Amino acid sequence: MNDRQGGSMNNRGALALLLALAGPVLAQAPRPPAAAPAWFTEARRLLEAGRAEEARAAIEGHLAQVPADADAFYLLGVVHERRRDAAAARAAYETALNHDPKLAEAHDRLGFLLGQAGKTEDAIAGFREAVHLKPSLFDAWYHLGATLWWTKQPAEALPALQAAVKLQPKHAEARFYLGLVLKQQGDLDGGVGHLREATRLAPDLAVAHNQLGAALLAWGDEEGAIASLRRAVQLDPSSTDAANNLGLALMQKGEADEAVETFRGLVQSAPDFRTARHNLGSALMQKGDLAAAVEVYRDLTRLDPANAEACYNLGLALKQKDDFAAAETALKRAIELDRALPDPPYTLAVVLWQTGRGREAVPFLREAIARKADYADAHYLLGTLLRQQGQADEALQEFRETLRHQPAAAEAWLGLGQMLQQRKDTEGAARAFAEADRLNKKKADAQASRVTLTAGLKKLAEKDAAGALAQFREAVRLDPQNARAHDQLGRALKAQGQAAEGDRHLAEARRLAPYLAPPAVGPAPP
Repeated sequence: MNDRQGGSMNNRGALALLLALAGPVLAQAPRPPAAAPAWFTEARRLLEAGRAEEARAAIEGHLAQVPADADAFYLLGVVHERRRDAAAARAAYETALNHDPKLAEAHDRLGFLLGQAGKTEDAIAGFREAVHLKPSLFDAWYHLGATLWWTKQPAEALPALQAAVKLQPKHAEARFYLGLVLKQQGDLDGGVGHLREATRLAPDLAVAHNQLGAALLAWGDEEGAIASLRRAVQLDPSSTDAANNLGLALMQKGEADEAVETFRGLVQSAPDFRTARHNLGSALMQKGDLAAAVEVYRDLTRLDPANAEACYNLGLALKQKDDFAAAETALKRAIELDRALPDPPYTLAVVLWQTGRGREAVPFLREAIARKADYADAHYLLGTLLRQQGQADEALQEFRETLRHQPAAAEAWLGLGQMLQQRKDTEGAARAFAEADRLNKKKADAQASRVTLTAGLKKLAEKDAAGALAQFREAVRLDPQNARAHDQLGRALKAQGQAAEGDRHLAEARRLAPYLAPPAVGPAPP
């Protein structure tokens, strides 16, 4: 079951946002002299007052007297942009640069218009020239970074956006793009910090709330993600991306009913958004409504018969519904449609195994592994079937492969121990059995820790502080990796006046789960 996330903006949407957030800025007027001439002061005043035609007349009057004034042509370009005449603006900026090739602001605005026209390489060259000529020009750094991100060059976008944020730390959109780049580059902590700051600086910027929600979900903060995504949907009810991400966050938190309603609403409002249909089926399966999930996936296969993922998801839902014959048909179709997707042959092998056809399952498991060499589940099931069929050497190898890719697979350690025991390797078998026992105990302890944490929270709600503290201690003892248990224990200890021990547990909680730290303003780059 492949839940489809919308956390990454598509290129067209990203460019539209860049253009919407980055109109001509009068604050970036070129090199105003210490005592600005009258025409310059008047033209700026008129532009700031929204009187573009009068400003145009003032500038053209000056150009009639001084026809080679680059600054005047630059301001004329700004006037034409205000009048939404991109061709005239572009001509004005080009003329300005003919008179003064070192006019950084004209390089920036011309680059912006070139990007608007789809000439992104020329746009990037213009932005680069602008920042070379005037390193303090915020607009050019911002446009350069955002355009490089849009053209899928995040590594080059990063220093440009860092420079932009350093110049204007309170610019929400620059923070937004820097957060996106850091998230994409794998720095989730930094990405969340800048996205969170973008939403603080611009509380109504829906796309920032959406991307923050997606980042928080990847960070493990389901509650924070849901809150951010609800705000994004509230600010922009037409955003299919935000609504889809909200549904996925609800699913991850186990709120299947609300996720189903979210995806149903999305399908109704955007019938052609097929990602939402896929995720509706996934939510219905999580809810246990297999019949409804099957219908959703059948509709998808009717809408797009060549969609391998839809066929796979239909087969998975039918398998869960114990309709093995129909599942087999759908899964075989998915295998034919997509020769790279590993899940259809694996799931078909499971169906064949469950229906007593283990020998028929083996080639499909081999196919799944050929498509994805580190497919631990496929290696394990293949080892199990080969052992049942008396192929001990190959079975042993498959169990070892399983553990190479997934060392915490207790069932594979158990299978390996059984195989080694058959071969009279007593010491090896004992080590494998011991590791299986350790992993199973760790899993059971982690589950017990979650239950104990819940019990502690219940006692806390009942005002039983001592009982809550004891439960939180036990939860941490059972699973030292339980970040929420450390967090609650730290809070409880501090409430009891044990500040030093409380701080230690709070620090451990934040180390294990950074999202548990209080919101902090993302720093401007050094």
